[in-house]
Amino acid sequence: MKMISQAHIVDGYKLDHLSQYVEGTELVYSNMTPRSNSLARVLPEYFDGKMVFFGAQKAIIQLKDLWEDTFFKLPKEDVIGNFARRIKNYVGRDYGDKQIKAMAELHDLGYLPLTIKTLPEGCSVNMGIPTITIKNTLPEFYWLTNYCETYISSSVWHMCNAASLSKEYRKTSERWGSVTGSDPFWYEIANHCFAARGHRGHYDAIDSGMAHLLFSVGTDTLAAIDGLEMYYKANSDKELVGISVNAFEHATATQRIAYYRENLGFNKNPLDAEEQSIKDICENLYPKGIVSYVSDSEDYYGVISQVAINLKDVILSREEDSNGLCKFVFRPDSSPKTPLEVICGDPDAEDVLENKGTLEILWETFGGTINEKGYKVINPKVGVIYGEALDIELQEKIYKTMEGQGWCVSNLLMGIGSWGFLDRSSRDNFSQALKGTHSTVNGEGISMQKNPKTAANSKKSAKGLLRVEKEGDNYILYDQQTPEQESQGELKTVFEDGVLLYETSLAEIRQRVKDSL
Repeated sequence: MKMISQAHIVDGYKLDHLSQYVEGTELVYSNMTPRSNSLARVLPEYFDGKMVFFGAQKAIIQLKDLWEDTFFKLPKEDVIGNFARRIKNYVGRDYGDKQIKAMAELHDLGYLPLTIKTLPEGCSVNMGIPTITIKNTLPEFYWLTNYCETYISSSVWHMCNAASLSKEYRKTSERWGSVTGSDPFWYEIANHCFAARGHRGHYDAIDSGMAHLLFSVGTDTLAAIDGLEMYYKANSDKELVGISVNAFEHATATQRIAYYRENLGFNKNPLDAEEQSIKDICENLYPKGIVSYVSDSEDYYGVISQVAINLKDVILSREEDSNGLCKFVFRPDSSPKTPLEVICGDPDAEDVLENKGTLEILWETFGGTINEKGYKVINPKVGVIYGEALDIELQEKIYKTMEGQGWCVSNLLMGIGSWGFLDRSSRDNFSQALKGTHSTVNGEGISMQKNPKTAANSKKSAKGLLRVEKEGDNYILYDQQTPEQESQGELKTVFEDGVLLYETSLAEIRQRVKDSL
């Protein structure tokens, strides 16, 4: 596999920053901090103001591995020659010699002379609290601290965004689930990750999928499980990392419909072929366990009413699998109406089925029970999952409507797709930035601070060496610290001089996020 040199993973304007620091600079100390939540994807009335910190460990492991694989392990003449070519063609022949020489010295050293500290992953932090600090350990590599900003920032901010958003989905499910009497395990599967194919490449999908699995175990982003095993000490043989079910897509559902209609003669009525296909699915293909069937290939309301009535005994005759599970899940996937109207009914619809909505139609066919809180629970052998264009605002609206109609919200699973994770998602959601706050020049400490009058309420940085303490449920920042004070607190050294010193686990992170709900 061809890989770009990690020496090139940098904002181009940084290439001569080593010349811009004062002569005699020996240390640059920086931190990554969420500065503002004004653009966070949340329901304001239920938001605690905090960001979920996640992704640094994965970023640091990859930082180490990528520098080794694309730089340190390769012949010096090749990587430095390539780097020199890139710079000279980029900023011109008159510049770049100093950075080329420094990069050659780094290759001679053979490792990243950096100390990186982080807060515990999975913790929820207020704005203005540093989550990562980074500094050089050898004076001649003062330039390397902020040279790594581009990689660290781009590797971490979106994972924090995804984790924070997944927390909001989970909180909403728990809030309405407690009102309507949901089974506690439903919270773990209520929001199922459907996002993989809609992301900007599979690496991005894995990152958001990993973040989603902090708050849920339901996922179709299979490789996210691999990511958690690779970077967060997860073990799917020993713990429930992520799960899903056998599920149809339109390619498999429509092929079967066409085959039964054209080859087997089930074409007397429009729904005959699909009914026979579903019957075969229930009796022969998946007679046990959970199966999700995409039901809108042709006539969604016909399937959940007429076909479901005709096959009621067949569906209810399916048996439990070895895990004790048995459910036939209907999946609407597209509609001229919103998911709310498909699930709960459209009071303005002239069509009687559209007026009733999915839940009422299935209740009339399969029945159910009234739980202890007085809400309707459809027969447990039947379920519904909807995964089209669902965001946190629509999630709230659907649950609120279900509660008003007397439904327990556990009658529904939601598929959270790329719309949920990518809509209005950027580094600005929590205004995360990596900035220098302290340096040493000829043995003398100098504190720095960004404090623009044009953005005083959102972009003012801390100053000097930093310490973060946990006080009650909040993290508190103390800046302008002594080196001894900076060595204390909740920011712990996880990487130093090319060596990963500490790894947290998925189990530990899940416990932290559980405590934050």
